[in-house]
Amino acid sequence: MKPYRLIFQRSRRSLNILAISIFVSLTFAIGSIYVRDSLKTSIANDEAQLAARRSILTTKKLDLQTIQTHIAKFQSLKQQGLVGSADREGWVEQLTANRIQRISGGTLAYTLKPAQALSNAATLEFDPTGTTVVNPDAPTTHDLEFQLKGIHEAELLDMLQDYRNSVHGRFRVQSCRLGDANQDGLLVQCTLRFFTVPEAKKAPGV
Repeated sequence: MKPYRLIFQRSRRSLNILAISIFVSLTFAIGSIYVRDSLKTSIANDEAQLAARRSILTTKKLDLQTIQTHIAKFQSLKQQGLVGSADREGWVEQLTANRIQRISGGTLAYTLKPAQALSNAATLEFDPTGTTVVNPDAPTTHDLEFQLKGIHEAELLDMLQDYRNSVHGRFRVQSCRLGDANQDGLLVQCTLRFFTVPEAKKAPGV
């Protein structure tokens, strides 16, 4: 037997073990690379999903803040009497109360005119016959006219300021005429225009 055959036969077992070890090592290395790449891909996907969820959460938080802000503004306008049912009786009662509180004398006469819808392109609708009508949910104005005899200008200004602070409603002084000055004071004729916006009705089933 030739020497190299003898050496090969004696070392075959060791060579087989070495070959198996190399195969296992290569398999483990390749498997590790695959697992590493898979983990990288999985982590990248998880990070992308997390970033997307954070973006959605941030957007929802901003939406919630916006809604809360609008709710707060709506509640404030409702408390001021601008939104909701017109407190027409309360307007007159408060005017009388402020006149008594501020002015010891004088005579008060008033007229609260019927509500008038603010008609413009945004509030007009068409009925089934094609006739133009005002949307029932359109904002309305209410003119409260009053006349006071025997009042001084400073008293009038104080009374109007007190009235603005205490009345349940939003108004502007549409006009004021002062005349017939005498020792008792002036004759004052003013028009206060109140504004109201009907509260939206809930749809059936809501």
